[in-house]
Amino acid sequence: MQISRIAAVAALGMIAVGSYAPAEAGPKPKPKPKPITKSYAMQLAPVPDPVQGSPSCARPQLENISIHTETIKPTGPGILSIKVDGFGGDWDITVFDGQHNEVAIGDGTSTGGGAPSTAGVETLVLKYKKAETILISVCNFAGTPSAKGTFTYTYK
Repeated sequence: MQISRIAAVAALGMIAVGSYAPAEAGPKPKPKPKPITKSYAMQLAPVPDPVQGSPSCARPQLENISIHTETIKPTGPGILSIKVDGFGGDWDITVFDGQHNEVAIGDGTSTGGGAPSTAGVETLVLKYKKAETILISVCNFAGTPSAKGTFTYTYK
């Protein structure tokens, strides 16, 4: 009699554990992809084109002359951070979508007074709600011929 009670309690315990285990073993959340990041050196001629106040970095004819473009294809929403530094004068950042429509422009060059001729900095931060092709164009409008570009796309 004692053995049948133990067997019944053990059977109930197994049922309780079995019904709890599947809830714990549900699908695991998908890990976020690693950030997309790149640093690169640029040697570009200063070409003050188009006229100041017009969209910059938008002339494909000047690619590899005064414009350098990087293309990235993120797979989900995230934040894009771009920085161009190590120059003097006026360098610009313009971000386009996959159809080459302007999305945003950088915050403006800042070369501090009395700073070395390579202390220029241009930055841009954008939030993306979905995956889409991104073209990051950097152009030398009227600056020294070399600069360093860095971008990071961090998934949300």
